[in-house]
Amino acid sequence: MVERFYFPQLSDGPAAELSGAEARHLVKVLRKNVGDEVVLFDGRGHRATAAVVEMDKRSVRLQILARQDAESEQSTSLVLATAVPKGERFRWLVEKATELGVDRLVPLETARSVVHPGDGKLEKMEQTVIAACKQSNRDRLMAIDAKTSWQDFVANEFPGRRVYVAHPTGAPCNQVVDEPGAIDAIIAAVGPEGGFDDREIAMAVNAGALLVNLGPQTLRIETAALAMAATLRLTR
Repeated sequence: MVERFYFPQLSDGPAAELSGAEARHLVKVLRKNVGDEVVLFDGRGHRATAAVVEMDKRSVRLQILARQDAESEQSTSLVLATAVPKGERFRWLVEKATELGVDRLVPLETARSVVHPGDGKLEKMEQTVIAACKQSNRDRLMAIDAKTSWQDFVANEFPGRRVYVAHPTGAPCNQVVDEPGAIDAIIAAVGPEGGFDDREIAMAVNAGALLVNLGPQTLRIETAALAMAATLRLTR
C-alpha cells in the first residue's frame, strides 16, 4: 500500500514540497528514500502520485507523476449532529465518522450536555480527521463545525433536509431510512447521555424530524452516532 500524505497546497504544477510534520513522518518514521513513490491528497478531493527526488531534515521535494480526477462529491451530504462524549471517546468518534464518510460533524449543546468543547479542542481534532483520511483512502476532509445549540441547529439546518433523531420512542432505524431523493443533506442527530429532553424532542418533531430507535440496548453517545451514520451511509 502506497503511503498517503496530506498536502493542502497541491496544485497543477509538476512538483511539490512537503514540510513540517508530514515531511518528518516521511523521513524519520517511514524512512523513505529518493525514488520512492507516495500519494498526496489536498483534503478537497484531489490526489496525485509523486516520487521523492530530494530530502533533508526539514523538507521533502517530490515530482508529480500522475493525478487523479477530483473525488466526486455526494449529491446528498451526510451531517452528523451529536452531543460530545467525554475524553478520548470524542476523538474516537471523530476518527470513525471520518472513515464512514460523514461530510460534517456538528458538536451539539443540549439541555443535558455535560461536555462543552472549546474551539481549541475542536481545532485539534483536525489532525484526527487527517489521519483517518490517510487510513481510509478518503480524499476529502470531514468538516467539524463550532459547537452549536440545539435550538439554533434545528432552526438553521432542518429546513429542506431529511432529519433522523435518535430516540427510544421512534421506529426502528433500518425500517425508517430510505433513499434521500432530491435534498442537499441528510442529518443524523444524537443527544447526550440521558438523551434529548421532551422540549427538544418536540422542537425537532415540529420541525419535521423523524424519530428513530437503535434497538433495546442503551448506547453510549459515540455508539449511537456511528450506528446512525453507518445506516444512513448505505442509503447514499
